[in-house]
Amino acid sequence: MEASMAMPLLPDWSRPLWALLLVVVLVQHAVHARRMSGQPRWWHAGHTAMALGMAVMYLLPHMRHPDLYRVGLVLFALITVLELVVTVVLRSREGLVNPLWLSSTAGMLVMTYMMVPGSSRPAWLTLVFVGYLCCETVVWSLGWWERVPWLRPHGVAAPAPGAATTAPGRAVLRERGVGLPAHCSPGVRASLAVMAASMAYMLLAGLV
Repeated sequence: MEASMAMPLLPDWSRPLWALLLVVVLVQHAVHARRMSGQPRWWHAGHTAMALGMAVMYLLPHMRHPDLYRVGLVLFALITVLELVVTVVLRSREGLVNPLWLSSTAGMLVMTYMMVPGSSRPAWLTLVFVGYLCCETVVWSLGWWERVPWLRPHGVAAPAPGAATTAPGRAVLRERGVGLPAHCSPGVRASLAVMAASMAYMLLAGLV
């Protein structure tokens, strides 16, 4: 059965439109990955791979290209594990879990899940992922990550661990921040909202 018949919410004419949006997302993150360094570079590189994977999935349906999806399953599973390790390592180094890395890892997990044949994906788990991705879309659209104090580019003052006091009840402060702060760019926020929405829509279309 053709993919368009199996997924009435995702007819063939709509696939190139989603793919075009995702190519724009891909280019934006690729440019940021090239221009930046450190954690932001690798974070954007991961989202470049995610956008590429989503564009490919919209253009080349699973039913017509099963071998390609087997390769994608292995690739995104490896990226998921790698980003999970990065999140844990940075947690021990920075003293907190960066939700941006956690969100990226969750996105890679969803990508891995989407590489599995639809017949092998339980409906309840698919709905859980759809709900999560809808929340991600809202969070990025409204720029909520930027409101988290320690995700701002310059961090936030916080008591240093075991710090002495200079006056009664007044601890020595240090700047608390992370190597991957939240983006203030509306373009980046919009691109991440589009990508989360594209993932949620494809998963939902597979259930109908």
